[in-house]
Amino acid sequence: MTDNPNERLLRLNAALDGELDPMSAVEFERALGADPTLAAEYRRLETLRAALRRAAPREAAPNGLADRIARLATPAAPVHFAPVRRPAWSAARTLALAASFAVLGFALGAGLTTLRMQGASQGVAQSLVSDFARAEIAGQPYDVASSDRHTVKPWLAGRTTVSAQIVDLSGRGFPLAGGRVAVVDRIPAPTLVYRHNEHLVAVTELPLDGARDGGGIETIDGYHVARWSDSNLAYVAVSDMDEKTLADFVAAFRQAQKPAAEERQ
Repeated sequence: MTDNPNERLLRLNAALDGELDPMSAVEFERALGADPTLAAEYRRLETLRAALRRAAPREAAPNGLADRIARLATPAAPVHFAPVRRPAWSAARTLALAASFAVLGFALGAGLTTLRMQGASQGVAQSLVSDFARAEIAGQPYDVASSDRHTVKPWLAGRTTVSAQIVDLSGRGFPLAGGRVAVVDRIPAPTLVYRHNEHLVAVTELPLDGARDGGGIETIDGYHVARWSDSNLAYVAVSDMDEKTLADFVAAFRQAQKPAAEERQ
């Protein structure tokens, strides 16, 4: 990267906002690994931005905004039709029609909400696949390299808004390799990196509204992705393993979580 302070600052902000093209993103990842000062500044800005987002509430739209939009969408010169004599409707028939419209409105609203949730979940998965690919290309799959969860957990705790749940899977053939911070919807989230032979799997832990999904494994851009959730968190695992091995990892991860979950109850 350039030594020009202004250009470095612009590149830092572009990286934080996810605005770098793939090649620039790879170059930036390499620069972070080679320059501890740059990496520290990047982490400082990430933490600062996350703190500001937590402290500053989102502004709600003004109450009259919807009415103003509706008025703008109303034709300026309404067409008048001659009155037509219609048979009188009974009160029961009017109530039945109103109930039908209410049910239809509820169904449409529920359907749109489901589509929005599915779209958001898919967007999170796509983002994490891109994050996995960038880390793999840059040769830096984790920010902190350690097989000791007591080292990885406090490192992540100081940089993310979700408390990482780290399980020991070394006995199942998936030893912990390290951890890194993934930025999802501009919020830093803990990512645990496990190893299986020459392959890696990165598990990102998110709030429940971040990537809730019914489970299963899909393929995105050549990588296998598994999504699941428990009563506290949602999980997205991205890996270059084959589908069966990833399914075995997910089963082992969820099984290892059960004792911890029972202790919390």
